[in-house]
Amino acid sequence: MRKIELKDVLDLTAYEKKRPEIRSRLIKHKDKRRIHVGPKATYLFETYDTMWYQVQEMTRAERIVSEEGITGELNAYNELIPEKNQLSASMFIEISDEQERKSFLTKIVDLPDHTYLLVDDVKISPEFDPRQGSEDKLSSVQYVKFTLTPDQSDKFNQADAKIFFGFDHEEYTCEYLLSENEKGTLYRDMQTDE
Repeated sequence: MRKIELKDVLDLTAYEKKRPEIRSRLIKHKDKRRIHVGPKATYLFETYDTMWYQVQEMTRAERIVSEEGITGELNAYNELIPEKNQLSASMFIEISDEQERKSFLTKIVDLPDHTYLLVDDVKISPEFDPRQGSEDKLSSVQYVKFTLTPDQSDKFNQADAKIFFGFDHEEYTCEYLLSENEKGTLYRDMQTDE
């Protein structure tokens, strides 16, 4: 996918006028890319559009108008836009009780070693952003990338292919089988060069 450039970012006034329509569209776009793997982990698969929206929302919230400030946001969020044959996601550990969440995050500090994408019985390990945690505790938000071969990517477009996201950690073991619609959405995301 192409990266966001300075010329793609709307100024605050233009964005404010279009924000209700943009927000409605992006909620639908994100809903198609939100995958719950068990009761505590959710992936939101990122695209150019989701990251463009994040840049717009950050510049709006922080009232960033300088070229330098906007470029800083672009540098941060462009990292999360996937390349061809790659899935990039924000992974959220969702536990509403703060004490329970803190305790769980210390127990699963090695979750990156127990996270996988299973494509026709082949396990693909993701790359986690090493800045999202410490030796003692995992952050509740992780940035994850799965890099696939072209053949593995093509499996997402095959009706008979079984594709799972999963965890095999002693504190959190579960798998989620992608539906045909989910496979199709992620396949199109991986193929786009726009």
